[in-house]
Amino acid sequence: MAVRSFVSAALLLLVDVVVGTSTRLAPGPQRGGLAARSHVCASVAHDGSTSARLRGGLSRVLASLVPTDGAQQPAAQSEAAFARALGLHARFAACECPRLGPPLRRALEIFADAFRLYGADGVLGSFNGGKDAVVIFHLMRAALAHHQQGLADRETSAPGQLPPAPLRAKPQLIYFHDAREFGEVEDFVAAAVADADAQLHTYEGGIVEGLRAHIDAQKAAGRTAAFAFALGTRQGDPNCKGQTAFAPSSAWMPPFMRVNPILDWDYGLVWQFLRTYELPYCALYDRGYTSLGTQDDTLPNPALAIIDPVQPAAGGGAARARFRPAYMLADYSLERAGRMGKASKPPAANNGDADADAARAQPGARRPVERARTAGVVIIGDEILKGQIADTNGQYAMRQLRARGLEVRRIAFVRDDLDEISREVRLQSQQLDLVLTSGGVGPTHDDVTIRALALALDRPIEFNAPMAAMIREARGGAPLSPEQEKMALLPRGVSLRIAPAAADGEPPSSKWPLVQAENVFVLPGVPAFFAAKLDVILAHFVGGGQARAHTRTLVLSVHEEEIVKQLNEAVRANPAVSFGSYPVDEADYKTVVTIEGADELAVQAALGTLTRMMPPDVIVRQPSKNLEHMLQ
Repeated sequence: MAVRSFVSAALLLLVDVVVGTSTRLAPGPQRGGLAARSHVCASVAHDGSTSARLRGGLSRVLASLVPTDGAQQPAAQSEAAFARALGLHARFAACECPRLGPPLRRALEIFADAFRLYGADGVLGSFNGGKDAVVIFHLMRAALAHHQQGLADRETSAPGQLPPAPLRAKPQLIYFHDAREFGEVEDFVAAAVADADAQLHTYEGGIVEGLRAHIDAQKAAGRTAAFAFALGTRQGDPNCKGQTAFAPSSAWMPPFMRVNPILDWDYGLVWQFLRTYELPYCALYDRGYTSLGTQDDTLPNPALAIIDPVQPAAGGGAARARFRPAYMLADYSLERAGRMGKASKPPAANNGDADADAARAQPGARRPVERARTAGVVIIGDEILKGQIADTNGQYAMRQLRARGLEVRRIAFVRDDLDEISREVRLQSQQLDLVLTSGGVGPTHDDVTIRALALALDRPIEFNAPMAAMIREARGGAPLSPEQEKMALLPRGVSLRIAPAAADGEPPSSKWPLVQAENVFVLPGVPAFFAAKLDVILAHFVGGGQARAHTRTLVLSVHEEEIVKQLNEAVRANPAVSFGSYPVDEADYKTVVTIEGADELAVQAALGTLTRMMPPDVIVRQPSKNLEHMLQ
């Protein structure tokens, strides 16, 4: 695996060679120790060819300046860059903001411990150009300068002077480059490293391969000591569970110590830090991107979209999307709304073609909803699990689905939790023909069903213009509030299903679209609305899977344990039907046996078999309570 080490002289030279001085860090007032703005290098045309020239030119320039084995000793940082980093540490440590100050100082303490334990050349910072990595980058260079200044002060009689070159080691950074990286990210990384006079080791490929290659290069150079790897892992990240400030790497990874200085930071705190100290960041964040991957799996965040209605010359309406900057995202839980699964390709909108949805499933895994035979229900809501509200939607769904000949194989009650909902929806979607969700839709913080659906089906969330138009129409054409815009954020490729007869006499609620993604229908949690929507689904979009089951009951005055032998014999003699036995505590009867099957004659025959096995005096012909519910 090829590896390069970036040094500031090479980077600055390369910028001049490839694109001229227009991409150099702009002169002007110092901003957080960097004379740059968030759009540094944004003037480079990122058409792919420029990025290719940038990488190719970089390799040629570096080849003439530094070894390419990634194992050279840390070079001395310039006095100017060191002084800027030291000043940055003083500003960070003096932060008086009650929200930012404590976690900021804690992050500096974590870095101080890392440098004390592993040394200046033993701490490696992850720098991929993303916002979290930018935070780590500036914390690391500030903490390293403070650490080395402390070492120098202890060795001299004149503390406070800049340390000599051996105590001005450059911050060691690592960058795992992807062939589909955004050009803006590449430019930002190069410019930031050059201005901070840091040392960047770049590897093609993923983190595991890159770290192994780096460790091998270090061993080849004689450095065998353990090292620490500083990461921008934060709360809510997919890999943050079980992490602490210092955590050994997993067994399947190369050996190193994870350092997580900002583990307790949230999205808002990241942006407060960057904006408070006017620190540069990648230009993509000003264009609505909130979480950066590659060009193949990253889109602007639809939650930041500004929809401008326009009238094209040919007539009709259209929508043009602009995006607010990333720091304006109000709902931090939507940070990754613009990210797609790396292994998936976004499905095309199918306008309700359930066969096309089924084709994307594993062959034979499920039937299209029009021919559904099995179903599942996901009931969502903390209030239900806490016993504050009794669920009626699950019972209604089971009865109605059964009446249509669908077998309900699973019903689950889950909290208003993104991961729990997505896991259950994914499970049911893969195993059953039809899935219904109840609750968790709306504009409030605990309405996470739509995002969970997108996660379960591995689809990005995007602004759905048809849904926005329907919401706008329902409001009499008034502009949408941010809360209402959130309701127009849907998984890519969903179908908005409206009953064909909705305009001709059906209830007004049936005119509001149903959201369908593959074999999953999203329903509201309010019982009246849930029932109305389910009736529409069963009437128009879901076929009756099988003929309705025929059911008969036998009511007995004896306890269940007294009929075990007869019941077992009847079950063995009638394999085409299913038996159920239910103990009850009524004055005139103690057991109710149900017999169910698709063949009415087989059900009648089984009932006759069991009846003949029972003494006549134990059969209750007219029970005191209506047992109609046993037949539904």
